[in-house]
Amino acid sequence: MTTTPPPPPPPDLGGTIVAGKYRVEHLLGRGAMGSVWYATHTSLGHGVAVKFIHPDLARSAQARRRFETEAKAAAKLKSRHVAQVYDHGVSETEQPYIVMEFLEGHSLESVIEKRGALPLQEVIVIIEQAARALETAHRAGVVHRDLKPDNFMLATDPEAKPYGYTVKLVDFGIAKVVTEEGSGSGGATHAGAVVGTPHYMAPEALTGSHPVGARSDVWSLGACAYKAVVGKVPFDGDAIGDICIKVCVSPLPVPSMERPGLPAGFDVWFAKACHRDPTQRFASATQAREALQRLEELAAQGSEAFQYRIRASQVSIHDHVTIPPPPTSSRTRMMAGVVLGASLAVGALGLFVWTRTEEANRLVLEAMASASASIEAENQRRLEAAERERERALAAAATQEAGAPADAGKKAPASPRRAR
Repeated sequence: MTTTPPPPPPPDLGGTIVAGKYRVEHLLGRGAMGSVWYATHTSLGHGVAVKFIHPDLARSAQARRRFETEAKAAAKLKSRHVAQVYDHGVSETEQPYIVMEFLEGHSLESVIEKRGALPLQEVIVIIEQAARALETAHRAGVVHRDLKPDNFMLATDPEAKPYGYTVKLVDFGIAKVVTEEGSGSGGATHAGAVVGTPHYMAPEALTGSHPVGARSDVWSLGACAYKAVVGKVPFDGDAIGDICIKVCVSPLPVPSMERPGLPAGFDVWFAKACHRDPTQRFASATQAREALQRLEELAAQGSEAFQYRIRASQVSIHDHVTIPPPPTSSRTRMMAGVVLGASLAVGALGLFVWTRTEEANRLVLEAMASASASIEAENQRRLEAAERERERALAAAATQEAGAPADAGKKAPASPRRAR
């Protein structure tokens, strides 16, 4: 996949005093938006993390607005599964900053890179704790919008059983804050903007086919669970446009096909969490969390739910569910008709999503079409040139044969080589 070059290193802020009470000590990490430093409270002595916006972005009104959104969104969430924000402001050097809880540990992304696919039971614990953070956020009217394994912090906690860490969500930099007046400026993005990480974004977040809301975070939660259990993202590609198309129209992968031995109930859970129709997903992070404790029940429900579905032409979850033969009662026939109608409606929805996705990726497809057309035109030109050369060679040979009696005593020249 094409990646953007890393941002230039941040200036050395060691020794800087922030807000008159936090002494910056050393760099913890950096990203596209800025850098995070370890600092100590000058009078209390406890450690904190201070996040600075990158100097190159400090002049951008949009970047500063997102930075402020992160501070306000996280500060209003009171949960042991959300990294706490203590303060925010603008430093003496005109750099916006956020003072946060200092967390020791590793991101879920780095843990997967090191260990590979994780045991299902451990993933269930991680997803349940992340879901509790989302429950708090959604009750407060905050939609994360950029849920990904990098934003799951597995914070060291010796008292947390059985794995010795507590999951905390971080980075609400592009969160959508829903106010009483509506989406408000806190969640507004201009038309056509893709805000987030496409690998983990719901189709409606990529196409605008539905409003982005709590169920969009549920999709991302499901995609993160898939990555942790299988060891790779559900949809991948060489370019953003390719990923977006796959997220919107490719068959949903089946976890147990990628990692044999996973229970059928997890296949059903993932299929529901990442249903392309938001209304068919878990209605909340709470429902998604509670369903993880009922995988055996989900497997049975999945069998009943799919028994009247038309079998997909490609491999799907339905191929891994035992389907009993349906009874032939009139009630069953009526239900089959209703489900068939729903299937057609879903097909129409898929067509709509496809149309929107094609528009969103128009430039990518046009570039591909242009390259293909150029290659085809060059091939055609070469074929026509070869055909003209062949006709000239045949005409020359015919003329030579017609004059053969008059020149019988002469040695005939060699026939010209035909153009291939």
